[in-house]
Amino acid sequence: MTKKKASKKKDQATEKGDRGEVRRWRALSSSQRQEMASRFLEEYPLTEQERGVFVQSPKRVNKILGIEQYRDARIVATVVASEACLAGHQVGDRILFDSAGRLVVEEADKPVCIRFLHRAWSRLIMVLDRMADDMGDTIGTGDFIGEVINIRMSCYGAPFPYGDCGQVLMEVTVEGLAKGD
Repeated sequence: MTKKKASKKKDQATEKGDRGEVRRWRALSSSQRQEMASRFLEEYPLTEQERGVFVQSPKRVNKILGIEQYRDARIVATVVASEACLAGHQVGDRILFDSAGRLVVEEADKPVCIRFLHRAWSRLIMVLDRMADDMGDTIGTGDFIGEVINIRMSCYGAPFPYGDCGQVLMEVTVEGLAKGD
């Protein structure tokens, strides 16, 4: 068997057509990770040229592999306190995002305020980066608990108590992690 065929067979064995095996992607060579990311990107609404450009960056390759590794996980912003929220967000409301950072509308409790999304954005990006950087002693290790837990949000633009539209405190967590992640 040629070296190239053996490498391709190893990629297929690592992936096994089952996304659960993508956890092993860190052990692959750069070119193998790039090839795996290219295969995953075929499911996205990108042209072949756009996919080719996308996988030229190791950071973007890690991002797509992180998305695939945590495909079944949900990033959840849960309202833990709400005062004078004109959008109606109440304690217990859950806003869910997938591992690609997309709002999971079909799992939403109700419509989501744009101000809520704006304030959640930076923490969502931090969690997504952790998913993509999950290795060794970097920020990406562990259970995604830390500085992303509590975010005090208040609608900005007015010097009034509760801002101009209310105030919400949310907790950001990741649910649905497979054991060992």
